[in-house]
Amino acid sequence: MNRLYTSILLLAMYANVLALHAQEHVTIRGRIIDQGTSKPVIGATVSIKENERSGSSISGSEGGFTIRAHVNQTIVVTNVGYLPAELKVINEQEPVLIALVPDNRQLSEVVVTGALGLQRSARELGTSAQVVDNEHLNQGRVINPLLALASKVSSLRINASDATSGKTDPSVQVRLRGTRSFNRAQNDPIYVVDGVPIPDIGRLNPNDIESITVLKGANAAALYGSEGVNGAIMINTKAGSRGRGTIQFNNATTFSNVFLLPPAQTEFGQGQNGVYSATTAESWGPRFNGEMMPFGPPINGVQPEIRYAAPGSDNRLEFFDTGVTTQNDISFSGGDEQSTYYLSVQDVRIKGVIPGDQSARTGARFNGARNFGKLKTAYSVNYIYFDRNTTPDGPWLSVYTQPANLDYSEYRNWEDPNSPAHPLNWYNTVSSTKNPFFMADNTRNTAKQQTLNGRIELDYQFTDWFKAIYRLGYYNTNEDTRAMTGKLASPIGARNVNGSVEDGANTFRRLNNDLILNFNKQFGDFSTNLLLGQNVRMDETKAIGVGASNLLLEDLFNPGSRIGELSGSSRIEQYRSLGTYGELTGGYRNYLFLTLTGRYDQVSVLSKDNRGYFYPGISTSFVFTDAIPSLKDHRVVNYGKIYASFNRTGNVTLSPYSLNNPYSQSGGFPYGSLVGFLPSLTNPNPNIEPEFVTSYEAGFQLALFNNRLNIDAAYVYSDSDGQIFTALSSSATGYNNSIVNAGRLTNSIIELSLNGDVVRNNSLRWNLGFNFSYTDNQVKELYSGNEFRIFRQSYAIIGQQYPTLKVSDYARDPQGRIIVDENGNTSTLDDNTVLGTMVPPYLMGLNSTVTYKGFQLGLQFDARMGGWIYSEVVPRMYTAGTHPATVAYGRQPFIMPNTVIDNGDGTYSPNTSVESRGDKAFWQSQGNVQINTAAKGDYLKLRELNLSYTLPKSWLSNQRVISAASIGFIANNLFIIRHSSNTLGDAESLYNQTDGYLSFRQIPPSRTYGFNVNVTF
Repeated sequence: MNRLYTSILLLAMYANVLALHAQEHVTIRGRIIDQGTSKPVIGATVSIKENERSGSSISGSEGGFTIRAHVNQTIVVTNVGYLPAELKVINEQEPVLIALVPDNRQLSEVVVTGALGLQRSARELGTSAQVVDNEHLNQGRVINPLLALASKVSSLRINASDATSGKTDPSVQVRLRGTRSFNRAQNDPIYVVDGVPIPDIGRLNPNDIESITVLKGANAAALYGSEGVNGAIMINTKAGSRGRGTIQFNNATTFSNVFLLPPAQTEFGQGQNGVYSATTAESWGPRFNGEMMPFGPPINGVQPEIRYAAPGSDNRLEFFDTGVTTQNDISFSGGDEQSTYYLSVQDVRIKGVIPGDQSARTGARFNGARNFGKLKTAYSVNYIYFDRNTTPDGPWLSVYTQPANLDYSEYRNWEDPNSPAHPLNWYNTVSSTKNPFFMADNTRNTAKQQTLNGRIELDYQFTDWFKAIYRLGYYNTNEDTRAMTGKLASPIGARNVNGSVEDGANTFRRLNNDLILNFNKQFGDFSTNLLLGQNVRMDETKAIGVGASNLLLEDLFNPGSRIGELSGSSRIEQYRSLGTYGELTGGYRNYLFLTLTGRYDQVSVLSKDNRGYFYPGISTSFVFTDAIPSLKDHRVVNYGKIYASFNRTGNVTLSPYSLNNPYSQSGGFPYGSLVGFLPSLTNPNPNIEPEFVTSYEAGFQLALFNNRLNIDAAYVYSDSDGQIFTALSSSATGYNNSIVNAGRLTNSIIELSLNGDVVRNNSLRWNLGFNFSYTDNQVKELYSGNEFRIFRQSYAIIGQQYPTLKVSDYARDPQGRIIVDENGNTSTLDDNTVLGTMVPPYLMGLNSTVTYKGFQLGLQFDARMGGWIYSEVVPRMYTAGTHPATVAYGRQPFIMPNTVIDNGDGTYSPNTSVESRGDKAFWQSQGNVQINTAAKGDYLKLRELNLSYTLPKSWLSNQRVISAASIGFIANNLFIIRHSSNTLGDAESLYNQTDGYLSFRQIPPSRTYGFNVNVTF
């Protein structure tokens, strides 16, 4: 019995010791990271499972946290976008590392790359941000990452601008939430790569990109100053991860064919006034009869002949080649607990659709990171070599206007002196209608560009609540250009070609410095994060050109071998800016946040007395599903947030030295052969201030039905006042123009993004995403008058959307019928007609991804509606007689439909007897009525298609070399549905940065298709 009492006493004592031990308080310190990327998880909630009232902790900017707990209790870590993680408390152990597993069922915007390249929880943001991951970005294997973003982000509009020198590498116009400045060159968002702003990302390797976060509007990018007024595109490049190193190889090969050519008639061929002519480049001859006809002048006494018939298919397509683009990428990545690395090499070869056009791009990137205790270092370097050889505009204009009876396949061998294709034998001597193959080969533009971009980042954690970041970014590009036209000597002056050459050297260099102090402190239920920083940016530009316009020898492009003087130019520019900024974010229980921002800038392009300016911002967000107890773990509403923001940002659109008064040389001034200097005729107003853009935004985010449906909606209003532009002034002041602060633009925007899983089970997942935006971009004020002309038919008009298409129109009666005179001729109104905006206000994108076992089908649809387009190609086709309208009535006199006769007393009678002649003069006049050259730009296109198959792991289990592999079919622009009025071309492309404007200088759009192979070792 004594032994029993003794045993019971010992057991009670042991239980008491265990209870006392269980109640022992310990402090747990640790760090939370993303399992896949090893990046810190910011804003994660750390709590005690057994006692939720004991308080919680929020992970800081580096994922660090501290919490008090009892031994044997369980720490629970939660964050939107990740699966919960648990950790048993054993004792006061060394700092722990908790890796969270991403939960793809949650909102994809859970962690975003905020301003300054710092990771932030999406719940903190009081503005809209949208993330595009690597998989969706590279769905179509487009080599330009900007083009790959098209239709994937609401309110983001991407247009390919076919620069004259870049046919295999078109420049890209990017507009985010509309246009804010009348200065068309100052509306691009800022591009930030790994925290460093750079001027261009068009040649960045898309396969190096981990994700792109689009911060919309000035509110989201306020800390970047003037450059952030148009929003920010934040690029995170790939980094290695802990564990075994991997090697990845990818090949994508695509083929391109032009389409959407303006239609051409195939009934009448070359000649004038219905009579065939062997040397006429216009199609006003007789109807095709299939007979053999003489073609061009005799060659060595022999007359060439051509079959006078239209080909069975569009003969213009014979001029274009099948383009081929080949991408080869290889990357190496890996790391350990202290360091990571990522190395990639890419080679891109492009054979263009214009004969002879080609380009090559080779790039290499190295990203590395290493930790030294409290010091974390990151560094990257990216080198790109680009080589381009293309023809400028000209050949395809020739194709549009030449007769349909030309078989272009017969004229490729233009170098044969006995061929009709030779430029000395060509059937016509008009310079614009020479053999297009000769034009393409004889006039070439070449460029060799080297770009070096790098950064060094030092991050030192002084305490658990304070760290400092220093970031140095360097960007340098050097480009050597040459424009050549081969000399062709001919005894016939019209066939003679003066050889020319122009050499250029362009250098741009940017140094960007940021020092950021980051304070992060928790006070019970309140969290605070304070950023203080300073930015110094230095840009240098140098451009030198020299040329000769009359070379002596054929095939010798040497400026020293010339007749006459050299031409040349030189330009050197420097730009400096100093910015001081701050951001304070306060949070309450991780569901209510308030953020205050401010920045003070000084820029060198403003006058010394007026170059500093300050702008503030405020935003708030409220996660109501965490704040309202009844909504926690709700079956329908899983996540809900409302947000709002206000911001006023300065925007300086001046080029360097715009406020100087330059003098230029002028021969014969002051008299005779003396050379004097004349001042500029533009008044450099020293009182110029920045444009100020005031922005308001409000929106909400919802995740519904077990996170299967995600909704993000916002309303945005921005007011751009005090626009900087050059306005006419009285010549009595000594100037013809003056730089002024005048003019006002507003943007009212509605945005909606939907994403959800239609089907989701173990073997099948079907995800649909839809984004929509409506932008009302209004001109409110101008410096003088009610309108000004931007470019040709593009105008800014008070009370109209910007820009507006304004065209000449027929004189009509009150019912809209066209008035004809006694000869059947039409006339135009004195005032041009406003048709509408040239920017489509409605933008829509639909993406669909179906995954079934190893198969994946990805589709990206793009739709734009509400805009107008104008083409300068069509009037030339009317003049040349190649447009289908010119044969609508068989080239015979006809009564023009919907016409009336002016009775002279204010009344009009339907035209039943007066015929229009239907000849060249009549149709040429119709082509000059610009309303005939305009059309609605609405379209729906299948922008991208990707069908891939991932090999089962069981197929690879018997070897240790290949760990994963996939093959796929890819295509772009497979089909397009256009408005019935649009036979002009693709409304997406544009000329001279002018929205909705199509030119003969642009090559037609292409449809591409090909295959992709991806192997991981």
